Amino acid sequence: MNLGRAKLILVVAFTGLNIFLGYQLFWPDFGRLTEVSVTAEDLRETEQMLAENNLVLDASFDRSPQTSDFITVSPDWKIRQALLYDLIKTGVQIEETEHTTYYRSVDRVAVIHNSGLIQIFYSSGSGASLGDNGTELGHGDLKNRVEEFLAEDELLPEGINFDYLEQKEDGSIALNYHQTLGGMPIFSGQIKIVIDGDRVKAVEIYWLELAERAPPRDMEVISPAEALKNLVSELGPVSEERIIEKIDLGYYSGEYDAEKWEVPPVWRIVLDNNQYYYINAFTGNLEKDTVIPEQL
Repeated sequence: MNLGRAKLILVVAFTGLNIFLGYQLFWPDFGRLTEVSVTAEDLRETEQMLAENNLVLDASFDRSPQTSDFITVSPDWKIRQALLYDLIKTGVQIEETEHTTYYRSVDRVAVIHNSGLIQIFYSSGSGASLGDNGTELGHGDLKNRVEEFLAEDELLPEGINFDYLEQKEDGSIALNYHQTLGGMPIFSGQIKIVIDGDRVKAVEIYWLELAERAPPRDMEVISPAEALKNLVSELGPVSEERIIEKIDLGYYSGEYDAEKWEVPPVWRIVLDNNQYYYINAFTGNLEKDTVIPEQL
């Protein structure tokens, strides 16, 4: 018998066995790594549909399959407790209505809603001066000063993430933040700070916390391309060209006067950096109250 040939046969046989076992063990993972939920053809069809409705896609997104789950949240009252401690310490007048309580001090009025929403309005000339002797600040410096102001007043919670800056019609500027929990954006959790000139005019806070953690049941969500198509179906053609600036996966629900509630994953789609739509990532439906209201 040819010993060299026998060795070659054994090497080939073992190599084949290793390949077979590797295929059986790791092929599902290889498939997930190469699988896409948005193919090149899907992307072309989506862009064409958008163009036909006067929408331009100027946002990138992950084309691989995404998974998510529901979360259960409740209002986070820690900020309210710190705020009320500070107000009561300095002396306030308290006025209660069915759904809100007003705390009036010399320099501000705090409105606490039963839903967990907090609104603070500063008297004329009060609030923090964010400029240096009246000088204008760049957006980066303004953001830093605002966060310093929030921290000093114990209004800067964990998980805060800068979202966007808004130039309002009256000349004031609003800095908007959203919340992150477990590394995921919670678009329902928001902080808005309104700057008039170089002073803080008002602060609005709606912050959430996880009420309970169920065992993970990650389920595949609809693709961002499908979310965009569903948005177009809801909106129909628009009269003037609009730009889709961002599309992100996170969580969103309305504001509830409840102890806890379940929040679905959503695709947040941003048009022209000033209009925000939330598509349920499981059902594909457009969530209600999709445009951020001007409450301050």
